[in-house]
Amino acid sequence: MADSISKYKVAVASTDGETVNQHYGRCEKFYIYSVDDEVGYDLTEERIVKPVCQDGSHNKEAMAESVKAFLDCRYIIVSRLGSAAASLLAANKITVMELPGSIDDAILSVWKFNRIQGLFS
Repeated sequence: MADSISKYKVAVASTDGETVNQHYGRCEKFYIYSVDDEVGYDLTEERIVKPVCQDGSHNKEAMAESVKAFLDCRYIIVSRLGSAAASLLAANKITVMELPGSIDDAILSVWKFNRIQGLFS
């Protein structure tokens, strides 16, 4: 399997670093994990971002800026996600998954998904 497939970054929307419990547009801090499908994963960074969801409304420029903060990530794990953010992230080849629960379980789900995707590349 090629390194570009088996090594990647995952951003996780969390308030406590243990649970996926934040909506993408309301999250102020994402935990960034480096994943190596052959070895495991490590927390590498806590990334502070400006929330883009303001009382249900969204500024298109702010949303585009938000996406730029994650261009180095292949996946983003959140508890919830709006359709506008989902479209922008997908257009930038970032896969977002709504996986509320433990971060460990969520990353395991991403790992399984990534391994399956690798079979088709």
